[in-house]
Amino acid sequence: MKKSLLFLLLIAVCSACSQKSRQAAPCNPGMCTMMFTTIGIHFVDNAGKPVAIKDFKAVNLRTNKDIKTEPINGSEANRGFHVIATDGNMKEFTNQGDDVRVTATDSVSNQTKSVTVKLAGGCACHISKVSGPDTLAFD
Repeated sequence: MKKSLLFLLLIAVCSACSQKSRQAAPCNPGMCTMMFTTIGIHFVDNAGKPVAIKDFKAVNLRTNKDIKTEPINGSEANRGFHVIATDGNMKEFTNQGDDVRVTATDSVSNQTKSVTVKLAGGCACHISKVSGPDTLAFD
């Protein structure tokens, strides 16, 4: 009888430990700054000069959903730069990162180009770019 109770107790403890390990870890990134992070891409011509673009689109390939961001100030200093995602989009991405297909058309030549970047978010303090180019050049 004593062995049976001990055996049942052992099974109960193992089962409880197993259940706990299957639960998702709480989202606790630790200390974060008040900085607001923006990830973007520069569009340039074959001479490296900024170009105006149209029909910009960024799609999270894991979810197949468009990434929505606010347009940035249209000053000449920002010409050719477009925001892909910000900290406001962070929960749309996994901690490990998701591939994002960025597509845009040169407003003068009507040439369309695409590139894939990998963005991470999820439980982190800020969105981050894991891989991919900072610049996309049109021919």
